[in-house]
Amino acid sequence: SIVLPASTFPVPFQFSTQLLNFSLLSQKMNLRIPGESGEDTDSDRRRRVRLWKYKRERVQKRRGTVLKWETLEEEMDEVILKNCSDDSDNISLTETAEPPSDLILPLLRHQKEWLAWSLKQEESTFKGGILADEMGMGKTVQAIALVLAQRELKKDSSILSSSPSTSQELPTVKGTLVVCPVIGALQWVREIERCTTKDSNKILLYHGTNRGKFTHNLEEYDFVITTYSTIQADYRPKKSKQNSKNSKLCDEGSSDNSVSVGEDVSRRKSVLHSVKWDRIILDEAHCIKSVHSNSTKAVLALESFYKWALTGTPLQNHIGELYSVVRFLQVTPYACYFCEDCNCTGLDFRFSDACPQCSHQPASHFLWWKKYIDEPSWSYDDEGRDAMVWLKHKILKSLLLRRTKKERAVDLALPTKTVTVRKDSLDDREYDYYKTLCRRSQAQLDIFVQDGNVINKHGHIFAMITHLRQAADHPYLVMYSRKELASGNKEARDVEQSCDLCHDEVQDLEVTCCRHVFCRACMNYLSEGVMEAPCPSCTKPLTFDFTGNKDKGDSSSKPTIKGFRSSSILNKIQLDKFKTSTKIEALKEEISDMFERDSSAKGIVFSQFTSFLDLIEYSLNLCGINCVQLVGSMSIAARDAALKRFTEDANCKILLMSLKAGGVALNLTVASHVFIMDPWWNPAVEQHAQDRIHRIGQYKPVK
Repeated sequence: SIVLPASTFPVPFQFSTQLLNFSLLSQKMNLRIPGESGEDTDSDRRRRVRLWKYKRERVQKRRGTVLKWETLEEEMDEVILKNCSDDSDNISLTETAEPPSDLILPLLRHQKEWLAWSLKQEESTFKGGILADEMGMGKTVQAIALVLAQRELKKDSSILSSSPSTSQELPTVKGTLVVCPVIGALQWVREIERCTTKDSNKILLYHGTNRGKFTHNLEEYDFVITTYSTIQADYRPKKSKQNSKNSKLCDEGSSDNSVSVGEDVSRRKSVLHSVKWDRIILDEAHCIKSVHSNSTKAVLALESFYKWALTGTPLQNHIGELYSVVRFLQVTPYACYFCEDCNCTGLDFRFSDACPQCSHQPASHFLWWKKYIDEPSWSYDDEGRDAMVWLKHKILKSLLLRRTKKERAVDLALPTKTVTVRKDSLDDREYDYYKTLCRRSQAQLDIFVQDGNVINKHGHIFAMITHLRQAADHPYLVMYSRKELASGNKEARDVEQSCDLCHDEVQDLEVTCCRHVFCRACMNYLSEGVMEAPCPSCTKPLTFDFTGNKDKGDSSSKPTIKGFRSSSILNKIQLDKFKTSTKIEALKEEISDMFERDSSAKGIVFSQFTSFLDLIEYSLNLCGINCVQLVGSMSIAARDAALKRFTEDANCKILLMSLKAGGVALNLTVASHVFIMDPWWNPAVEQHAQDRIHRIGQYKPVK
């Protein structure tokens, strides 16, 4: 992959892309797992465990009973003492299972190992788990194989998955619900059709404005494919028409996306929430890493017998992100709340006064994951080390399976991947503009510091950094977005066009109750780990007004300049005076070199700014290079048409994609080159983008 020059403005956070290598992770966090340094800490650890046991026994004697969470603490002590010096990183699997008869695609060794492991997992108390294979190792095919294998086993044993339910239970269906990003929905449909015998599976794509037409016979489908945004949209409270009109603008003091007391709200269950599925599969499960996001809440409300999470990056920023997946899997006790004074326990904490089960106060209840894993993991003391040992040897070893391309190089036989970082200097015009913008941003930051208002200006600071990153791409990205914002041009404020944080075309629309518009990825970054973040534009409580379909297509955009959208930056500049940028020229050189080495080669260009993609496409078209663009505002049909043209048209050499829209859930092995124009805040996102082409089915060397 070619990583073209980024902004020289310092990136605020750096994250490790070595995922789930806990030896390395512990070093990054300065959490030494005992035994690594050679220092004998066993006696200290045993002394500490004895002290904890003594304290517990005193409390138990005074109370007269032993509670569940205290028993779990004792088990935790035993696991820590037993595994304190064990630093093995993964499970060694030897057992394999043969693929089901309906699967026509042969499975590799590591995929057969997964099939055997997953069948055992579904028989265990966990009823599922996490498949965390590195991107490009065939997680989708493995999940399909599991569904078909279980169906075959149940057919042979005459066991029906959809048994009659009681009046208190939801009706059961035989199908598997697959939840994935929008970009991956059709990919799942194609993979199922490609890997299985013809007409052996009935598939429903539950997405779009007409999605409700086919749900009256939901039990007939083997696979139901939907998206995170669709699940979220269906899960919202249904208001009466009058109240919906009255609450179009939310109350100023509202702190969540619910309506105020007195409104007529009915939480009518959606079609997908009204049944109990045989199995739920979350593709790109890191999409639910924020437990406070509305899409996560909607996913957690789904019910099924078996649950699986597929993700190549289960741990991107911090250990707390794993809780959402553990909660989805409903793993006891790690996902449960406990009461310190009794045996009350539950998955949810939905009371503000007294607990409805035990009548104890909220302060008496605690979340197991937070107390024993999340909070200790941030410290550098013994508790932090113990939390890492427990997480690694007890939780993840029983739930998670991860293999890497390096470990399975012989089985995969993938071509080589070369990563090159290209560094170029801005020309005088770009450098002068960048320095001016940098000085202006520094002056504004100094004002925030003097006023003691830095925390409340988090969104403004993020926007200033984003402007500097845009200026390093092309000065036009800042110049014209600033003019539009300053003039109050209606087009620039259109909810389908401009994010109030990055000032770029919105990817996965989020509209706040104060009528400000953001990309979902921008909001996820802004509110990472924050339960109640203020709106970056007006500092009011950050709440969302969910109106319309987020995955709305671009059919309303009228092409003006050579097929570009009316909202394109190209319609705001004088094309006869168009000036290129250092990054665009560097990209053109790299593409030219690519064609010289292989005239049939194709490449993918990633940027987080769709306006920059428009400028790139215009420049490449002038050079006679055919391109196609894929961005988040496009409908599923439009995305499919773009991908089809890129994969089937030999003359279409370059695919331009936004990191937010196309960085995950795609198989694009027709290309052999990736160009990342501006790195994302989290390098795991860049890794996802690179692995769109370096995966099973790729035969050319990848660069």
